[in-house]
Amino acid sequence: MTKKQKILQLYIIPILIVLISVIFAVIFNDYFFGFITFACGFLNAYYMAIGRWENYIFGIVFSVFYAIVCYKNGLYGFAIFTVIAYIPLQIVGLVGWLKKQSNNSVIVKSLSLKKEIFLTFGVCAASCLLGFLLDLIPTQNMSYLDSTSQIINLAGAILSVMRYRECWFVLLANNSIDLVIWTINTINHTANAEMMLVTSIMYLVMNIYGLLFWIFIERRQRQCMQNVPDEELIEESK
Repeated sequence: MTKKQKILQLYIIPILIVLISVIFAVIFNDYFFGFITFACGFLNAYYMAIGRWENYIFGIVFSVFYAIVCYKNGLYGFAIFTVIAYIPLQIVGLVGWLKKQSNNSVIVKSLSLKKEIFLTFGVCAASCLLGFLLDLIPTQNMSYLDSTSQIINLAGAILSVMRYRECWFVLLANNSIDLVIWTINTINHTANAEMMLVTSIMYLVMNIYGLLFWIFIERRQRQCMQNVPDEELIEESK
């Protein structure tokens, strides 16, 4: 990476993200929860897309405020899973990444077909079970959409922490459900819904970028491995 590229990636783009967040906060008159949630969510998605450990810092802050907004909108599945799963996962991911990465960059892995099938069936079963449980809460909104989104998002977060490329496909699937949920809430004029809808659209764009970026990294890693002499590979495996 050249010096100009580094400045653009690590300084200019994050500053632009904050400025965009301010603009949307003014447009929707949502200067606290909306602004912080959007800015931290955007920065979390951006740093995750380029494979930087800083994504976990903003992910923790985003999760805290997102849980509050979801609770206010009667999306208890979002709120509960954010507190008991996503925040701990962000902390675990941050600690693990800092321990294993000497250059603060990502090392990409891929799931086997067997693991992909197991993941698909596991997500479907867990989504149905959680949806049934959430439906027992009288004030819960959109039980099965909520549950499906949370299980898919949880699977994506775990895959991201483990640095599997497939996390982006999972997160893109979750984006589709999130867009439906926050579009419905925006139509119903619920609290902070407009900013959450914009945040969902932003996550969709950044996740597409992240998928393409990680595919590029994985290909580059394979090329590097092919250029390593057999003697060095044997030595590294010892």
